[in-house]
Amino acid sequence: MSDFTITNPDFTATITNSVELIATSFGSEEFKEIKKIRYDVFVVEQKCPEDEEWDEYDEKATHYLLRVNGEAVGCARSRQIYYPDYEGKLDTHVLKLERFAVPQNHRGKNHGGELVKRTIKQVYKETKDKNYPLYIINAQQYVEKFYQKLGFETDQSIPIFYECEIPHVRMIITAATVSSQQQQQ
Repeated sequence: MSDFTITNPDFTATITNSVELIATSFGSEEFKEIKKIRYDVFVVEQKCPEDEEWDEYDEKATHYLLRVNGEAVGCARSRQIYYPDYEGKLDTHVLKLERFAVPQNHRGKNHGGELVKRTIKQVYKETKDKNYPLYIINAQQYVEKFYQKLGFETDQSIPIFYECEIPHVRMIITAATVSSQQQQQ
């Protein structure tokens, strides 16, 4: 995503995109940009009730803002949750990654994939000493294959469920998978 080359008989140019993921908190300047993205995507575009978009978790979550060439192109958040009895093997705290959003005018440019990869990398870096066994997301069902390509697996033990009248699936990525992905980069 960062570099590409344009070749023309008269010239050759390499264009470099500046890509950064900023970890921030509720109330920060960056959170204002995050709030706009979430409002545009979830409230306006997907017609989720505004009172359901903003919740008690925003104040304690870590928020992420993806910028490309200085422009805000995506956001997400992470928070610790208690995850009871996963496949009969787990009864512990995990990290929930959520509120992934890319505005319509920035889709189709790999910003979503970059947002997910960089968020996972940052969350792993920030929390690897806490030994979370896995990360979970509640993904909108229509993007399930997108997340699978990024290493997430659908949790088959949880049926399709609805949030804001949109079908969702629970997906997981283990810390071992994330660690392996980090070593390959």
